[in-house]
Amino acid sequence: MNKNIILLLSFVIGLLSLASCEETIEAPEYDNWQQRNNIFIDSIAEVARANDDGSWRVFLGESVDTLETANDFYVYCKVLESGSGTAHPNYNDTILANYRGRLIPSRSYSNGYVFDETYNGVFDAEVDVPMKLDLAGCVRGWITAVEEMVKGDTWRVYIPYELGYGAESKGSIPAYSTLIFDINLVDFAPVGTILK
Repeated sequence: MNKNIILLLSFVIGLLSLASCEETIEAPEYDNWQQRNNIFIDSIAEVARANDDGSWRVFLGESVDTLETANDFYVYCKVLESGSGTAHPNYNDTILANYRGRLIPSRSYSNGYVFDETYNGVFDAEVDVPMKLDLAGCVRGWITAVEEMVKGDTWRVYIPYELGYGAESKGSIPAYSTLIFDINLVDFAPVGTILK
């Protein structure tokens, strides 16, 4: 009987020590990710729509399929620097651009996880080498924004997941991710034209 009491006391002491353990279990990096992204893009939309000094631009997301009816998803663009060009790229153009793509802020990444970039550190137009891209190969939100830019523009573009990668994960980008891009449009030309 003493042996059973000793075992019972050992068990109770073990439970009490587990209960008093100060180790906390942190939430996963992308817990409630869809909801967090919806809240984030709604807050950006509110700021962009309330701004009347021209520093924000709001564009209805374009469909890649011209037969598809219009949707009600918007791309929100903060103008960081205005270029001197007057022409805009077309859907089938090749572009030269510097960019950094990131997610919304999360537990480990206070400025958002950077998933792709053409430069390191602070962007410097004098030093950084732009990437050549076929605009038609980009996500819908990117296309929507870049088609509104002119040479020399630098914009921070907020793309809701519906105009990004949607409900599917893409590499290190989780499903339902708002995409945030800093884009500097260097040049563009029709496909087949040589860009330097």
